[in-house]
Amino acid sequence: MRSMTGYGQAQGGDERHRVSVTLRSVNGKYLDLNLRLREEHRDLEPRLRTLLEQELERGRVDATVEVRSRIPRAADVNIQMEVVQALHTASHELAEKGLIATELRLADLLALPEVVELEVEPDNLTDRDEMLVLSVCREALGQLVEARALEGEQLAGTLEERLEDLVELAETIGELASTVRDRIRSRLEERVREILEGEEIEESRIAQEVAVLVDKSDVAEELDRLDSHLEHFRGVCSSEGAIGKRLDFLTQEILRELNTIGAKSRDAEMTRRVVDAKVVCEQLREQVQNVE
Repeated sequence: MRSMTGYGQAQGGDERHRVSVTLRSVNGKYLDLNLRLREEHRDLEPRLRTLLEQELERGRVDATVEVRSRIPRAADVNIQMEVVQALHTASHELAEKGLIATELRLADLLALPEVVELEVEPDNLTDRDEMLVLSVCREALGQLVEARALEGEQLAGTLEERLEDLVELAETIGELASTVRDRIRSRLEERVREILEGEEIEESRIAQEVAVLVDKSDVAEELDRLDSHLEHFRGVCSSEGAIGKRLDFLTQEILRELNTIGAKSRDAEMTRRVVDAKVVCEQLREQVQNVE
């Protein structure tokens, strides 16, 4: 079992480039990869996605890949001189009128991309360069997977505790349900005696009413399905791969059976136990949201 949250970071380099890769992952219904790369290195994206998708199946993953060249690159600066001259003249006029305090500076020009354009020779990566980037990314991915696995071990322990609580509550609910006929009969007879005030009670009619109430409150099938879901949940927890979606589905099925049992319950103690079980099921569901 693995969690969907984790962190991985790695660095590497050679005489041509310095590479840094940072991976952060959080919960997500599906696998959502968000790759941050310089535009000049965007050709790497398909290979990086393939690498990450081979190991990760769910969660939102933010991947920042920085590739810095260690080799000086030629640069070309283009300046729109006519625009600069016009701006210079205008700035002098404004300064003379006391509307601005300083003259036009280079920093002001650099803030106008349509006036100053800086063209740097592109950093064309070779096959060797790409292999370096993938190697560093693979190292960061290993750290991320390890972090998710460690948190997954903690999750597994928490899920097992909540599951055991549910199993115990299901057993208690089953025991209470098995004695529901006697308790229904006892309450019904007591109520009838209060109404008839000492008159003779027709046993056959009491038995008939008890049978009707017992049939309406019969939860044997729901308890069988609940036990099956709980056992299935335990089995899925011990299986390999991405199991979060299956566990989430099972928690929904468990809650559905508990809701039905609660709706059929005619006993206060049994209803309280069902409520307790629903609270534990919700705690289980919250933890399941973290499982890959």
